Amino acid sequence: MKGNCFQIVYVLISGFLLLFQGHAFALGNRTNHSNSDSTELSVLARIGEEVLDWVTWERDEFVITVYPSLSASPRNGFVYGVAPALKWNSSHPGKANTLTMNAETSTKNILQLQFEHEWYFHPDWMTSGEAFISSREDQYWLGTDETEIYFDRREFRLKWDVLANVLPAFWIGAEWFLNNNHFDNKAEVSFSEADLEGHKGDWLFGMGPKIEVDTRHRTISPQKGTWIQVSPSFVGLAGIGKYDYFRLTMDARRYLQLKKDKTTLAFQGIIDYAEPGVPFFEEPQLGGKERLRGIGHPLRETGNAVWLFRGELRQHLWWRLGGVVFAGFGESSDNFQNPFSGTISSVGGGLRLRMLPDDPLNVRFDFGVSSSGTTGFFVSLKEAF
Repeated sequence: MKGNCFQIVYVLISGFLLLFQGHAFALGNRTNHSNSDSTELSVLARIGEEVLDWVTWERDEFVITVYPSLSASPRNGFVYGVAPALKWNSSHPGKANTLTMNAETSTKNILQLQFEHEWYFHPDWMTSGEAFISSREDQYWLGTDETEIYFDRREFRLKWDVLANVLPAFWIGAEWFLNNNHFDNKAEVSFSEADLEGHKGDWLFGMGPKIEVDTRHRTISPQKGTWIQVSPSFVGLAGIGKYDYFRLTMDARRYLQLKKDKTTLAFQGIIDYAEPGVPFFEEPQLGGKERLRGIGHPLRETGNAVWLFRGELRQHLWWRLGGVVFAGFGESSDNFQNPFSGTISSVGGGLRLRMLPDDPLNVRFDFGVSSSGTTGFFVSLKEAF
């Protein structure tokens, strides 16, 4: 029954996108349909542009836009806030400088502030990073019976890297990160009784080299090229922080342009391993908004060893709107000895709204289901990969 439901959802999403694409094309084709249909679309697009002009400031050197951030889910309740974005000219051809912010609260008392940046400040140098602060009620699943634990969590995270372009398409540099977690007393007791690594939260510090191969023609919603990143991390160097372990993440992506500025096929494979001693809140994750989106909570499927492979079809529909369908599979476990013993599949689809007038920086609305019975709904800036 679960497999049939899985197939039906995928077919319905695919059919919806194909029908929507065909309908939008047909309405815009004057040779086959009446001028009144085309006029309706033109009026809608003009109204949309006028509305977006109210929240967009464009200059020769930069573009600023400020959007409302609205979403709803059982985990977060009704979420609302603002999502400003800044894009400015880059020193590296084909690369975009971006700074995005997300400030949110919700009916479940979430407070969250996030900054992300990517800055090509020299033809041969770039830096990227993230700053994140949140206070929320979170959720975890304990033991083989997966007992649900709800707990108050405060988190601070800072991540930064600097890379040099030493050869064409080849970047090398270093990354460091700092993390602090604090849980309520009741959660600490439950985590301790379950002998969960990291039950007291506390500070975590790590750093390591980073290597990238990047042949993408652009960094925002690329349509062609390859991106490969290898990032080993040494946590607890010089005794800084509470935790001491090694982690290795390998991420490979391939983009195929099926039709210029219209249709893209994207693929991604990830291998993520962390040694024993990693706290539960930092274990490699199989699900969440940037991995398998049919697993809604990032802590729902975690382990020392995670691998996944997925694909996504991205299609421009009309005006600033686009749609996607995606599918993937992977596994989280203690090691890679039996890598296909507990594979979970995920499928779904979503809509895209281009924020900037001339650059494909998108707000994405994604819904997915998984073969384990979970679902996920995400509203976020930029593509998942």
